[in-house]
Amino acid sequence: MDARIEQEEAELVARVRGDLPATRGEAYLNNGTFGPLPRPCGEAMLEVTRGELAEGRIRQDYHERSHELREDVRAALALRLGADADEIALTSRTTEGLDIALWGLEWQRGEEIVTTRHEHPGLLMPLAALQRRTGARVAFADAPEPRSASGWLAAFQAARTPRTRAVALSHVLWTDGDVLPLARIAAWARSEGLLTIVDGAQAAGALEIDLHALGVDFYALPGQKWLLGPDGTGALYVAAQRLALCQPTFTGYLSGTGLDAAAAHFQPAQGARRYEAGSLSRAQLAGLAASLRWQAALPEGWAARRIAALSRRLAEQLGAVPGVRVLTPTRAETAGLVSFQLSGHGSPELAEELGRRGFRVRHLPPQHDAVRVSCGFYTTDDELTGLARAVAGIAAGL
Repeated sequence: MDARIEQEEAELVARVRGDLPATRGEAYLNNGTFGPLPRPCGEAMLEVTRGELAEGRIRQDYHERSHELREDVRAALALRLGADADEIALTSRTTEGLDIALWGLEWQRGEEIVTTRHEHPGLLMPLAALQRRTGARVAFADAPEPRSASGWLAAFQAARTPRTRAVALSHVLWTDGDVLPLARIAAWARSEGLLTIVDGAQAAGALEIDLHALGVDFYALPGQKWLLGPDGTGALYVAAQRLALCQPTFTGYLSGTGLDAAAAHFQPAQGARRYEAGSLSRAQLAGLAASLRWQAALPEGWAARRIAALSRRLAEQLGAVPGVRVLTPTRAETAGLVSFQLSGHGSPELAEELGRRGFRVRHLPPQHDAVRVSCGFYTTDDELTGLARAVAGIAAGL
């Protein structure tokens, strides 16, 4: 990187951080749980809340304005994700979207869903409930060693049986940041007549995503992580050709049109709107819309490129520390999570000590046992270098 480009990059990062108050002080390295809220997001939420406090929520145009806000968020998400607005259902979290997809399908006893052992409980628990209630069976594709795109595809192929109906997987594993070859898996699944249900919690906002190009059937995501939106926001993408296959399980005022109360019949709403059972917080929706607008003003593709570069750099720096084992695979496509272990140090205690030293990271549950670092596009090189030095100091007993 020449001096001029490096200076422009530094100025852009400084401008971005100026709009992210939470990045001041401690190094904010837990984007994979909650991203920092941009200032325009907070201002939009406050504006809605103050208006509702001052004017109430029964103005004549309240519902019209709420509808416009929902459509604004839907359109912004569709643009960001390479989808059509009619394919986007607004949700309150990733797991709600996964539940909509899973429970909207008609399952027969003995049918199989293949997943991985690295999935978040937000996917594994709905799968377990589905298995208990319907008799469908959950099967597991073993993670390849060493990790590779072709190895992952082969693992899903090996786990498939004549009873397999769907694959349910993360785009980016929450445990170690591995980016699964989603387009290849989805193409294979489609060729075999299988559905693809995706947890995009650690990918949406961290990777450049084109859902039409990926060829998946269902893709659930949160607003509060890499999209830097408020808690209680999210979305589910349902490919247009799968709308008729996935029936609304939970319904409400927003789910349909033409209700015939006498016949207990309704016409589903247009597109994926049919999966929206009720209203969401207007303040939270306004915040998500503002966050998406704020990010859309950044240079195209810059955030994802920077996230990838920073995570590769951190993995290299940590890998050079004696006693550190970096768990995150290094491949061409990289997301923002870097997980590692330090010999002789428990992950909860290590994360706590790093927190005392000014680095806000998180540790994973015992079955995964690692410290996880999230590299946001707002993260600085100095913060990552400081983190690696802090880990080296802890390893040396300093």
